[in-house]
Amino acid sequence: MSQCEYLFDKLDEIEQKVKASEKVFLGMDHDGTVSEIITTLADARMTYSMRETIKNLRDNPNIYVAMISGRILRELKDVAKIEDIYYAGNHGFEIEGPYYKNVFNDKEALENIANITEKETRKFENVEGVWFEKKIFTTSFHYRGVPPEKQESVRQEIFDALSQYDNVRIVEGKMLFNIRPIADINKGQAFITIAKHLYKDDWRKHLTGIYIGDDNSDEDALKILEDKDIGIVVNPNPPEHTNAGYYVNKVKEIEDFLKWLNEV
Repeated sequence: MSQCEYLFDKLDEIEQKVKASEKVFLGMDHDGTVSEIITTLADARMTYSMRETIKNLRDNPNIYVAMISGRILRELKDVAKIEDIYYAGNHGFEIEGPYYKNVFNDKEALENIANITEKETRKFENVEGVWFEKKIFTTSFHYRGVPPEKQESVRQEIFDALSQYDNVRIVEGKMLFNIRPIADINKGQAFITIAKHLYKDDWRKHLTGIYIGDDNSDEDALKILEDKDIGIVVNPNPPEHTNAGYYVNKVKEIEDFLKWLNEV
């Protein structure tokens, strides 16, 4: 794993990668990446300027754009409000794009998620600051609203409750735990699925991948990138073991980068 370096110190290196590519495939998380998380995820919205910047990239004939998020697909499309790009909701359990649709349909796995969700949300429904996103394919247990002095103990309680199940995958994010079916589906696989839709199995020959995220779940996408690709994390203090090669300090710098990318 290479060192994570400040993106704007490496624009010459990134420009070389972009110019060497046939096409660019740009994948991005939403919350905390192209939109600020103010208090809750529900408050996360792109600025007008960011939305217009992404639309300009969508209209660039050399760039494919995908938004890959933990939000349910319907909600993701509603908050993004950008037509004619690829969307992967629920970490990739729902994917849609121009003339394309791919939805996870293992009924037994979905029933299992529903049963665990019903049982475990009852334990925490009266805990101050805990709330749940029931997303059919996955469920997120949020504790962002818990008083700061209680957050670590509540975090541990949620983790202990979910860890008793060996038939779900648990992924920790920013102030949340997400449970999902044990399946080869995550943000990285969503990125690959869309890339294969575009260029079949030899997509790596045609595409230079760029992925931008800010959360643990984005590491699944960052780790599938190769040396010729570009992985970016939004974090002024990037994790020691991140798979991203570059970092920025804040969402506004992502907008600056995307504007730069459209001109390369």
